[in-house]
Amino acid sequence: MDDKKQENHMNGINQNRPLLQNETPPEPENIRNYIIQRSITFENNRGFALAENPNAVDPHVTWQFTACEDTGKRDYYWGHYFSYKDTATKDFELRVTEYHKNYGLSEIDGYKYYSTQRPVDIGTFPKTDNGPFRFENFDKREDVEQGQFQAWGYLVYDAPLTQQQISDYELRPAPNNPDIVAAIQKQGEDKSQAANKLTTDKQTPSRQGNRLTAPKPIMEQLAEAEKQVQRGEAAAADKKPKRDER
Repeated sequence: MDDKKQENHMNGINQNRPLLQNETPPEPENIRNYIIQRSITFENNRGFALAENPNAVDPHVTWQFTACEDTGKRDYYWGHYFSYKDTATKDFELRVTEYHKNYGLSEIDGYKYYSTQRPVDIGTFPKTDNGPFRFENFDKREDVEQGQFQAWGYLVYDAPLTQQQISDYELRPAPNNPDIVAAIQKQGEDKSQAANKLTTDKQTPSRQGNRLTAPKPIMEQLAEAEKQVQRGEAAAADKKPKRDER
């Protein structure tokens, strides 16, 4: 293996997250002229990345990294350098798989898809540029995700599949996949903004032409107050003594 060790630590920012609607994709992360192509982060904020620099002697590299929990800033180290992309890709997926197996940690930014109709085997899942980098078959079809449905096994990718791919292979995404979580959060934010706008609209006086019109409840209160004044005036007039006409 055309492999080298990189002892120097290099810093970067975690950009491996789903984009919000209408959000502009960030610039690809550049670490010493190597552009990050794929990355996976585990529960302990450590992970692995695959990067490429077409102008380098060894244009492909895999790194391990540690991400700062507060800022997401990454410290890259232990680089394996390769001449060929296929070899580097296999090394990336192997490092991720072995780390998961050795430490029993899950990927916090991985995309898990369950095979609901058959065990995972050749031809039963889509092969993409983003994996799967690992899969697992169960001994039998069993309950998953707290009994929400049953599956024969699952696969993990480092980017979401398309709806067409999910449908074609009869897969089912895990409910905590990053894209699903982001969509739920966005939906909640939209509902909150709509509720705030509705409240503001109810509290804000409306204009009809050049006349400022208060909300209806206030108008009703003013009308009631005016009626009370009129009733008071009428009562006072009745009590006033009348002069005899001569």
